[in-house]
Amino acid sequence: MERKSPREPRELSRVEIVKRESRRLRGSIEESLASPTDHFEEGDSQILKFHGIYQQDDRDERQRLKSEGRGKKYIFMIRAKNPGGGEITPDQWEAFDRVADSCANGTIRLTTRADVQFHGVGKNALKAAVGLLNRAAVSTYGACGDGNRNTIACPVSGIDPSSICDGQALARQISSLLSFRSNAYYEIWLDGEKVSPEREEEPLYGEAYLPRKFKIAISADRENCVDVLTNDIGLVPIRQRQKLWGFTIFVGGGMGSTHKKQETFPRLAEALGSAPSRKILEVVVRIVEFQRDQGNRSDRTQARLKYVVEAWGIGRVKDEIERRLGWRLEPPEPFPLASADRHLGWHEQKQEGLWFVGIPIENGRVVDRPGRMLKSGLRETIRRFRPAVRLTPWQDLLLANIAEEHIPAVSASLADFGIPAADELTPLRRTAIACPALPTCGLAVAEAERFLPTLIEELEELGVASEEIDLRMSGCPNACSRPPTAEIGIVGRSRESYNIYLGGSPRGDRLAKLYEEAVPAKDLASRVAMLISLYRARKRADERFCDFVWRLGMAELRRLTEEGGRPLAAAEARLP
Repeated sequence: MERKSPREPRELSRVEIVKRESRRLRGSIEESLASPTDHFEEGDSQILKFHGIYQQDDRDERQRLKSEGRGKKYIFMIRAKNPGGGEITPDQWEAFDRVADSCANGTIRLTTRADVQFHGVGKNALKAAVGLLNRAAVSTYGACGDGNRNTIACPVSGIDPSSICDGQALARQISSLLSFRSNAYYEIWLDGEKVSPEREEEPLYGEAYLPRKFKIAISADRENCVDVLTNDIGLVPIRQRQKLWGFTIFVGGGMGSTHKKQETFPRLAEALGSAPSRKILEVVVRIVEFQRDQGNRSDRTQARLKYVVEAWGIGRVKDEIERRLGWRLEPPEPFPLASADRHLGWHEQKQEGLWFVGIPIENGRVVDRPGRMLKSGLRETIRRFRPAVRLTPWQDLLLANIAEEHIPAVSASLADFGIPAADELTPLRRTAIACPALPTCGLAVAEAERFLPTLIEELEELGVASEEIDLRMSGCPNACSRPPTAEIGIVGRSRESYNIYLGGSPRGDRLAKLYEEAVPAKDLASRVAMLISLYRARKRADERFCDFVWRLGMAELRRLTEEGGRPLAAAEARLP
């Protein structure tokens, strides 16, 4: 494929101008906080993201309020930065619980970047929430905005007996190295000492920070729970003589796109080279600097590193990174990772006498519901047994450092609150994930988190939920739940319709392809059930669904399922 040179920006985008005029991320946020209004003006709402806060509105109320001639019901999302996915102390989890109840909508949301989010926060509660978090040594600074987002790592690195790399420690190092230097956050939210913006420097980011968000992941050396190739930078450990030598470095991954804009697309990262552990931080900084200088600042839909790598080609990108380094990278190692491990259930740690347990959290939403008091159960179990908490890129939660003799008591405590063990759920429900989407996300065009449990229930009733298939749903093509690498990816197309993508690999090294566009929400269950039934009837021994899809091909799948609008039983009867 012919590579094109990156398009030269003709003029700065509106957001770029706002960043440059923000006085190092201050804007007029402090003044707006003191005003009686329920929201921030557009410029400040962009800068708020750098502080870990999104201004949103209640999408459920939008049309009604508009019909009544009233404005939006503004709400805010706060995201806490959590490098590596943990470890979160029991006291910090207690703080999350308090923020959820006193400042937000009573729920804690775990994300696919191993973050914690709080939804439904009012403007007048923002400062109190940020203060509560920081008193527990949890920052929101840089959790959003055009900088390094939460650096994620395999959540069991450092405690799994086979682990050779403490990804948690490396994630903390990277997070600190790439953090913002402006004092704005501490002045606005924590009443810190005022510093003149003119006296501050951002040696890495400059006055305009990065062109767009930037994501980094550190995988384990044998499994890919972090979906490492979906990141701007992916680091895969290299094992030599059963010890960590260094990392293979992948660049240019990203999942987001825009419907009907072919110039936007999901992309897997490519291998740049490898480097020993002692040099990996230097490589990371040079790649960030490269994106700072080369990323598109006129069109935010083209501003991610993936588009620079696509346009330049990996060879030219490597040459430029090596020029900035002043030394050459080693050749990359072959991609070694097997299917992603969710780390659910009980596992022995490398630390003698200690265990961790992985608890499935449906769509990452920690909330009490009748018969399943998840939020209360976690609070009381963590308070009683004092485990460390780690979060996974699959929106699940691990309780670690549990003494072996406490395993029965911890299991009983969770069961008492109706919290199911992983093996009590159908495989499809256990592995499915969704983004928050409606009613909070301003980008969502369709339901995801609220709809997926219903879809799974329908598939269970149809008897097709016993297969180990990765299913992910997103309310828009920005793809926060990573449907482009799912075996079955469902992406919102309109308020009541979805696109279905098939064939992404659990290894994370293959993208799904479009199977069907604009499927009505009411027909999704029958469409998916038809595909799973076809897989059951024609799969080879030990063949994953994704490999089955690629073996048959899209055209043949469509031919075999062309009766998708008819009752499922009638269609299944025609399968050989």
